[in-house]
This record gives sequence, structure tokens and C-alpha cells, in this order.
Amino acid sequence: MTEKSATKLPPISSKRFAILGIMLLCLVLQIINTLPGINLNDLGILPRQLSGLSGIFFAPFLHGGWAHLFSNLVPFAILAWLVCQYSVKRFWLVFVSTALLGGLLVWIFGRSNIHVGLSGVIYGLWGYLICYGIMHRSFKAILISIAVVILYSGLIWGVFPQRIHISFESHLFGAISGAFIGYLFAKRDKQHLR
Repeated sequence: MTEKSATKLPPISSKRFAILGIMLLCLVLQIINTLPGINLNDLGILPRQLSGLSGIFFAPFLHGGWAHLFSNLVPFAILAWLVCQYSVKRFWLVFVSTALLGGLLVWIFGRSNIHVGLSGVIYGLWGYLICYGIMHRSFKAILISIAVVILYSGLIWGVFPQRIHISFESHLFGAISGAFIGYLFAKRDKQHLR
């Protein structure tokens, strides 16, 4: 690889790298998961079992099937892009924090099933954007928050038990985690403006 071509690689701080990288990882893991004799979903969150605690790190990238994966990719891309409007660093902090905190809450309080999927993080991004906009009250934050409410107001129903095979706990605790992180960031950012 020449020095000139090496400089064209996207930096880890780019929006494209952040969003597409996560989506590509989910896609690759889903392909691997469809191979005979492989069930990566066993690496998901299994509440209150020590063996399921490591699932907090793996669950967001694993899916129950192609339909599950594809239903998560578009909302993830849109909400992740909206969080990236603040900064890519902010996106990574919100992504990791909601995945870890939401995942831990699922491990403590969730039903005794394996929980997988990016939807917990999607709800975390959703909760973050709405709470941050309400708390920060800058024009940009409010505008993004309104866009999220208009585009994804239907997500509110996902935090309630509906179908037995859908982890409403991931949705609920993801949204709570995201809202909490949005509150903390808004409070911190308002103090920096003073």
C-alpha cells in the first residue's frame, strides 16, 4: 500500500466509519451465525447467569435472523447519524454507555431468555436524543429532538411487553440508559456554556 492510498482510509473519528463499521460487523456476524453448527447467539445476555454476563458486550452485534437484523439497520443508521451531529466522539460514548448500562440492566432484571440485537442501543440513541434536546434547550438540540419524536414516536410502544420473542427489556433499559446519559451530557454541556 502506498503512502498516498493509506491517507485515503477513513479515520476512526469519521461518521461513516462509526456507523457503517458497526453495521458491517452485525452483517458479518449474522453471516457467520447462519453457517451450519454455529450459534453465536449463545453469546447473548442471559440474565442472572454468570455465563451470560459477557453477553453485555456481544448482544448488540448479534441478531435472531435476517429479518431481525434488517429491521434494526435503518433506525440505527438514522439515529446514529443524528447523534454524530454533535460529534463522533459523542456517538461512541453514547453507543458504548447505552450498550453497557442497558445490557447490565437487562442482565439484572430481564426474563431468563437469551437477549440479542441492536435494538437496545437504538432505543438508547432515541432516549439520548430526546432527553438531551429537552434538557439542553439549544436550537440544534431541540430541532434534532423534534425530528426524532416525529420520525420515531412509534418506538414508545416497544418498551412494553408485546410479543414473547421480542426483548422489550432491551428496549426499555436502552431507552432509560440513553435518557440518563442524555441528561448527564446536557447538564455538563450547559455548565461549559456558562
